[in-house]
Amino acid sequence: MIKGKQILVTGGAGTVGSRIVKKLYEKHAKVTVLDNLSAYPFDYLNEYGVGKLDGVNFVKGDITNKKLVNDLIKKTDVVVHVAALADVGACVRNPSLEFETNVAATQTILELCKENKIEKYVFASSAAVYGKGVDKVFREDQPCFPISNYALSKYWGEQQARLYYELYDLPTTSIRFFSVYGSPQIPKQGSHSWAVAIFGALAKRKKPITVYGDGNQIRDFTHSSDIAQSVVLSIEKPTTNGKFFNVGTGKHVTVNTIVEKVFEHAGKVPIIYKPYPKGDPLGGYADVTLMKKYLDWQPEIKLDDGIREYFEWLSDHEHLIPDWV
Repeated sequence: MIKGKQILVTGGAGTVGSRIVKKLYEKHAKVTVLDNLSAYPFDYLNEYGVGKLDGVNFVKGDITNKKLVNDLIKKTDVVVHVAALADVGACVRNPSLEFETNVAATQTILELCKENKIEKYVFASSAAVYGKGVDKVFREDQPCFPISNYALSKYWGEQQARLYYELYDLPTTSIRFFSVYGSPQIPKQGSHSWAVAIFGALAKRKKPITVYGDGNQIRDFTHSSDIAQSVVLSIEKPTTNGKFFNVGTGKHVTVNTIVEKVFEHAGKVPIIYKPYPKGDPLGGYADVTLMKKYLDWQPEIKLDDGIREYFEWLSDHEHLIPDWV
């Protein structure tokens, strides 16, 4: 289904987007990337590899530019919508920008997909939609109570996508990513996400690591390659139409465990414990029943292997670690 398809990936130069683009490229899709390149101060278009892929059409621009987005979607079969103000801390600090980027622009893209009769729309959602959760195992049939505007925007985006399938027959899929880690990942200033990346960068610089709470909060750490694979499979499988579902390993890991594993690769540094920041959930792990049902697949990369992969990549990209770390 993917070979020869015109596929637009918004935010396709970033951490998750670049992984998706590479997998689509390997399947001989005709990929266009729309990215404003604002996520990092360095040349991540090339550092993360998308700019070096012959045949991938890169367009520098913003998803809030309706005319530009419409021009691209008119020539597109499939839209993978990854672009967002994709950080809890940044969204809390910039609620108006978060709404413009994560909600209003997403609505515009959905509407344009409907108008242009797109074959498939895939939305990158997040486990953050669960908020504090009603249990440590997060299931799609549980009520969601987002505790940050980032999480709320993802919840709205996936439910709006579902409605566009039910009301307007637009084939849509939304995937709730759980705790993405793995290459290419560089921490963002002011962020309290991406524990492996920020802990790794600090340890490489021999600086103390900050852990919020007591470090016993849990996450379902899922490698970026597996996250990208779930998106590719979702494009190919009609079983995902109109659905939203978790993508994770189905296993829980404490933040303290991640610290220990980082120390194995980068050496020990002091640990500073601080109170939880606003919008930071205690976390949980994915029930992956629907993922297995819809995709006939499950993540392949084990945590130890994934962290090893990340540190191998980081060793080759230490020049990207920002000065503020």
